[in-house]
Amino acid sequence: MRVTVRYGLPAVALPAMVADWLRRPGAALPVEALLDRKAQDFLAVAGRLGDPLGDEATRHLRSEAAAALAAGRFADADKALAQAELQVIGGSTDLSALTVAQRLTAGGNRTDRAAISFLRMTSEAYREAAARYGEASALIGLADLDRSRDLALAQAKALARISEDFGGRDGYDAAIGLLRRLLEGFDSLEDTVAFAGAQDAFAAVLESLAEMSGDGKLRVEALGRCRAALEDLRRDEAPALWHGLKVRFGRLASMLGEASADDDLLEEAVAAFADVLARWDRSRDEARWLEAEHLISRARADLGSRRKDLALLERAFNGFNRVAKTVDRAREPLRWAELQHQMGGVLAAMGERYSEPVVLEEALALFSAALEERRRETVPSLWAATTASHGQASLHLAERRRDRGLAEQALAQIMSAIEALRASGHAANAKRLEAPLIKAGRLVETLRKS
Repeated sequence: MRVTVRYGLPAVALPAMVADWLRRPGAALPVEALLDRKAQDFLAVAGRLGDPLGDEATRHLRSEAAAALAAGRFADADKALAQAELQVIGGSTDLSALTVAQRLTAGGNRTDRAAISFLRMTSEAYREAAARYGEASALIGLADLDRSRDLALAQAKALARISEDFGGRDGYDAAIGLLRRLLEGFDSLEDTVAFAGAQDAFAAVLESLAEMSGDGKLRVEALGRCRAALEDLRRDEAPALWHGLKVRFGRLASMLGEASADDDLLEEAVAAFADVLARWDRSRDEARWLEAEHLISRARADLGSRRKDLALLERAFNGFNRVAKTVDRAREPLRWAELQHQMGGVLAAMGERYSEPVVLEEALALFSAALEERRRETVPSLWAATTASHGQASLHLAERRRDRGLAEQALAQIMSAIEALRASGHAANAKRLEAPLIKAGRLVETLRKS
């Protein structure tokens, strides 16, 4: 009988997971991104249950667990795996008494029990999953050290997901503590891949916590973790891990470089992204390739604007344009508008170096296009950012043309942007516009007198 599938899941699986989520007071339906993650979680454990593991009796119980899982009966699936564990280790509490095969089989069953706990969408179930991953790591131990370490990382990631999916920082803090302890047992030269994987997981948690808390020092530490991981890791040892670390390093270096006006960090970001893009087959991972192309363009744009480097600015514009061509405006209007805004910003910076007005005129056209989607009533801070950029580009053009009307328009736009930023709680951004506001006011006054 055919089973109806959504997100690649049996029809009954998704409702079984979402039911836990909706039992919370005032809960709304989970967002698509969370559903996608849970779909991947489900498919991963369902796939493993089909792998041969242990003797015939164990395989039979795992088959029962797979059937229960497909039917959305998670408790029954866990019960079958618990019986499979008992089948392997009996009542033994002495791990040294178990054979290597027994430890691997018991650890595999405990791993899948952890994954089934993780399917339930409650913070308590996530904590249970994390504990079970830790138990599976201990069960396997030296029988397969790499697998044991992978499970310790899975434990940390499960803890981090408590904060990602349910909010608060408790999960992140618990994951950080676990990862610190885990890294104490690694040698970066002897355990290069495992060490890099743990550092990457650590950096991911720190980056997420920084996003939540606004603590820039956490991003600095995350960047240091990436740097340490990449120091001895060769791409051929773990290509996916190397790629992920390079992109994370570049993203963090770019953000920190923009925030602190640090050219050295921006150069490191550009180098990291360039290294990745030079080796990346775009057709195999289009989404992540586009992410890297977008990020390197941002870093080049910021660096090129400060240095007034036309070559960097041109490369930034071309990169943004390549990404923009892949974005469907109807489906992602704000992402499309972001790219129009960014391309406009690059052209505005280039326009300051060219005597011909056409580059500034093209920048204004791009800012105007972005404002068609960045509307004040829906996204006031984004509207203000683009309006301010439009106003400043108009100001440069008004200076060249000695155009009083355009200067007055620029003044009005910058004033409106400041008001909107203050009203939406972005006082610091509003303050940065005071200098161009004064400049616009002086130009208007001068042109009125002439």
